Amino acid sequence: MKKIFAVLSMAFVVALMPAKAQPGEDFFNFGVKGGLNFTEMTGLKDMKQDGFMHSYTGFNAGLVFNFNLPLGFEINPGLIYVQSGVKKDGVAADFVTGSLRVPIDVQWGFRFLKIFKPYVVVSPYVGGVLFGNGADMFGPGVGKERVNEFMNRLQYGIGVGAGIYIWRFQVSFRWNWDLNPVFQKHGITDVPDFISLDNKKFSGGELSLAFFF
Repeated sequence: MKKIFAVLSMAFVVALMPAKAQPGEDFFNFGVKGGLNFTEMTGLKDMKQDGFMHSYTGFNAGLVFNFNLPLGFEINPGLIYVQSGVKKDGVAADFVTGSLRVPIDVQWGFRFLKIFKPYVVVSPYVGGVLFGNGADMFGPGVGKERVNEFMNRLQYGIGVGAGIYIWRFQVSFRWNWDLNPVFQKHGITDVPDFISLDNKKFSGGELSLAFFF
């Protein structure tokens, strides 16, 4: 009974929120965001391993801020935790990174019936890689500490996509390209499989749902 009362109370509070609080009408709104990432690592075919590259499914979650501009434009900066990774065929091992990313979404679209707003988006981003797990997939001699030692902690790139506002909800899909490599170059020669990952970059799709207050 308490759970039912809590749900009904929340629905009542949301219903009382003014309609003008919808994104695209006020100058500023903020919200929460979450979804799935489908990533891969570019250029792995030159490792001579058939089926090495498959999309890894991770997640994204964080805060997003909405600034409305004239002529249907919006700026949506955010602070998002993002999982990226790669899978190796036939091996029970994944390589996964966790990063804190700051995207700056530049959106353009027009609202219909004061409820729906389809839009397109270009999203440059910058971030910091917090960790990397799953070193076993690179072969013997590459431990977790060594992978993290060689990782490029700076991450930046660009995304392109589209989405739609429905009331205070935002559904979007974009494709993101990291513009810098996952690993930084080192002069170590005793782990050839690991060194062959120089200049390999993450890319992939991002499907997300946001709610603006």
